[in-house]
Amino acid sequence: MTSLESMTAKLAPLRLYEITEGSEIYTELAVFAAELDAAFAELEVMTRECFIETAQSWGISEREKFTGKEKTALSLEERRELLKTAEYITGADFRTSGFESFVRSCGAQDFTYHEVPSLAKINLIIHDELDSGTKKLLEERMEAYCPANCKIAIRYT
Repeated sequence: MTSLESMTAKLAPLRLYEITEGSEIYTELAVFAAELDAAFAELEVMTRECFIETAQSWGISEREKFTGKEKTALSLEERRELLKTAEYITGADFRTSGFESFVRSCGAQDFTYHEVPSLAKINLIIHDELDSGTKKLLEERMEAYCPANCKIAIRYT
């Protein structure tokens, strides 16, 4: 049901207005209804794009920009899966498996690390060939991930 149909259906029983096509009140309602329909259509798009599962365009792109860069070469489903993985890893899991998952979500797959508790330091050695953008993303996210009292040293081999 369009906004115009909805408004006329609600106002007709009141018998206060002559709501016939071409009347002044009908014309005013049609103008309001057109704007309402446009607003509802935009709201529907916004609602769709807010969730990874239903996003089809800018909802995916904007999240990818936030986590690094757009991956337009991948299919929509592959992009969704990567985003779900990245959002699942929140950085609140400081177990070994959580740390490893976090590093993988930053783009590194082949890496080793060791902790130096006495110095509150983590040495992370990346064996992957990473481009400069991925390295920058990794360094920024690792800096944000680690607690303020912990140092992270990243070395690329």
